[in-house]
Amino acid sequence: MRHPDDPTPERPVASPAAPQQASVFSRLRRAFIGETLSTRRIKHQKLPKFLALPVFSSDAISSSAYATEEMILVLWAGGAAALHLSVGTGCAVALLLAIVAFSYCQTVNAYPQGGGSFIVSSENIGPLFGLSAASALLIGYVLTVAVSIAAGAAALTSAVPSLLPYRLPLCLLFVALVTLANLRGAKESGTLFAPPTYGYIGLILLLVGVGWWKAVSGQLPAAPFQPYTGPTHPLTAFLVLTAFARGCAALTGTEAIADGVQAFRPPESRNAAITLVWMTVILGVLFLGISLLASQLGVVPGVDECGEPVETLVSRLGRTVFGVGPLYYVLQAATMAILVLAANTAYVDFPRLSSILAGRGYAPRQMANLGDRLVFSNGIIVLGIISAVTILIFRGDTHALIPLYALGVFLSFTLSQAGMVRRWLRLRTPRWQFSAALNGIGACTTGVVFLVQAAVNFHDGSWAVLLTIPVGVWILWRIRNHYEATADALTMEGHQESGALHHTVVVVVPDVHRGVMHALRYAKAISGDVEAVYVNTQPTTHEGIYRRVLKATPEPLAPQLEVVSEAVERLRERWDRWTPEIPLVVLDSEYRSLADPLLEYLDGLSERKPVDTITVVIPEFVPQRWWHHALHNQSGLALKRKLGSRANVVVANVRYFLGASEE
Repeated sequence: MRHPDDPTPERPVASPAAPQQASVFSRLRRAFIGETLSTRRIKHQKLPKFLALPVFSSDAISSSAYATEEMILVLWAGGAAALHLSVGTGCAVALLLAIVAFSYCQTVNAYPQGGGSFIVSSENIGPLFGLSAASALLIGYVLTVAVSIAAGAAALTSAVPSLLPYRLPLCLLFVALVTLANLRGAKESGTLFAPPTYGYIGLILLLVGVGWWKAVSGQLPAAPFQPYTGPTHPLTAFLVLTAFARGCAALTGTEAIADGVQAFRPPESRNAAITLVWMTVILGVLFLGISLLASQLGVVPGVDECGEPVETLVSRLGRTVFGVGPLYYVLQAATMAILVLAANTAYVDFPRLSSILAGRGYAPRQMANLGDRLVFSNGIIVLGIISAVTILIFRGDTHALIPLYALGVFLSFTLSQAGMVRRWLRLRTPRWQFSAALNGIGACTTGVVFLVQAAVNFHDGSWAVLLTIPVGVWILWRIRNHYEATADALTMEGHQESGALHHTVVVVVPDVHRGVMHALRYAKAISGDVEAVYVNTQPTTHEGIYRRVLKATPEPLAPQLEVVSEAVERLRERWDRWTPEIPLVVLDSEYRSLADPLLEYLDGLSERKPVDTITVVIPEFVPQRWWHHALHNQSGLALKRKLGSRANVVVANVRYFLGASEE
């Protein structure tokens, strides 16, 4: 439906000459993705705060569903004494959350155009640091999708254990659904994701409130923690640091709002900062509420005899507080929905960061293209594919992915905040001392947490992220070098105009029909030097170099046997009747290849004639129905690929639409 302020249609009016079968794919695409939006409507795709919160904060808010669980699983292995430290460890995570969030408020106000870690680091401490932040974030976004989707599937299988064998297909289905939702546009995805996000917030607050009311009233007396069934560990500082590192998964997604300031309605910076504060308060309340309630009631995640998790902490709390009834299943459904849709934060920021990198030459330029729905469709599709592969590699196991999850994010936190400190020291704006101190605390804190994450999770997989980040930097740098080399090769500096272009046209002839006549007509319109070539893939001779000249042409390149097949004789008769003015050359192909004899002939043509450029015209008829394509060979596609390797050859594909009226 067209916006009332937009005078342009949502999609261009189809040309009356456009073939009907070309619209089949378009109709399917429109059904799933929606109508094409005019570029003028981009201002109407900006988000108000109540929609921006679920779009940019679903990742951070949803982490409350598993951050406490990951923390408790580590402490539980140290016994009941270690479990009692979960509240203190959770408070440390919440304090870190506040520091990071308020540090990013500084970034939002300083970079109203969008202050992602890549931009802040590149502009203030150098391009290498910016690329390190970009590589870390891109990896973090992929892991965000993988962890969120896997955790959502775990919430579903906790409520319905019979679905546990289908966890991996469920994960892939959720990835496909979130990818599709984001391809439909930012505003539509925000409208879609708002009810589950706000529903989850309300249900967790209800869970915590009812749980504490029952605990205070004596309906749920405090119970001792059940013994851990897996391998135990001594209570050491390393164990507590590991629990803290796992709990820091709650901070992932905090930077999303700073990356996407331009997606907010004006005034962008103010609205983004307000939304960031909302997100911090909500996440802190939910995370601490779950941690305190689990500690008060002595509830831990469900594990099997080997210590492998089989039921989430939120599910256990729901059963304890609500009982196994409708409200419990609503809670699990809301948790599953928020976890699956939490991947949306990555789907917003990964394409946006990719487009920024592409604009500066560090990523393929296609990543900067806006799609039909005014979103970066290529980035969305790439993220969906890579995330699905990651989920397959880790078999959809949340607990295997968590150790890799937050490492790259904390590196980007540190570089961004360090860049902000350098910015304040350089510009010395009003109150710069306070701003520099706040960002300095953020940089130091997140830097220490990054080192802790790398150390305590090294054997659990963080080494892979530490290895992948520099590889990503190298790839981004190589892409930039390629574009610079391409620009140098195309520069007009020192260019001298050459003389007249000697041009000949070769028409590939499969038979004599209307499509070929149409191609010959085009060839004669662009050059007075036209030849036609027929490749005989079923020759009647098997000696020598298979070429035969059926009309008056230059001397053949090699002696030929005068053996002509019935098909060639028929072709010669029809050619003499319909187009005798154009010479026809037949190339016999001993190995039934269409491209190799033609390439050899073109090489010989360049030797015999003073030609600079050869245009090869390939006739192609287009059927009236899409399924008719399967009934015809697609040899022209392979031929075009082969011809594309020659520097002096231009390929022109001339289509003839079956059923179209001729002028």
